[in-house]
Amino acid sequence: MVYFADILIFFAFIFVVVDFFAMSYGIFTASGAIFFIIGSILLFYVMPNVPGFFVRIVLPTYVTLTIFVSVSAYLGYRAHMLRAKVGMTALLNEVGEVTRDIKPEGEGKVLVNGELWTAFSDYEILKNSKVIITDADNRLRLKVKPFKNNI
Repeated sequence: MVYFADILIFFAFIFVVVDFFAMSYGIFTASGAIFFIIGSILLFYVMPNVPGFFVRIVLPTYVTLTIFVSVSAYLGYRAHMLRAKVGMTALLNEVGEVTRDIKPEGEGKVLVNGELWTAFSDYEILKNSKVIITDADNRLRLKVKPFKNNI
């Protein structure tokens, strides 16, 4: 039984190390924590020379660590699912104001979130008109179309 507990603890450490190199979203770490708890409990119950208070101290530590890892993984997942706040993807579907007329096949200027951008469109859009950003090209120009306000 002692060897089984040792094997569980050994695999627990292996799982934690593997989680550093594999994209498992914390599954290996959670498995390692579970193996470590089960292995430690088995080890403390079968070894007569280990004081009993270790179980009262070590077990709450493992449970607290497991809860911390689980909460951290959950918060990391939620942060991963948030919409981008920077870069070109954050500008898509934003509404801007034309500061220099945009002609078809030509360029103009658009003010979006306090930033002045070069923009192009398939439509003729006049100064002070509202536009919506539909795309961006590799030259950091925004493709826009007229914004139709349905209020």
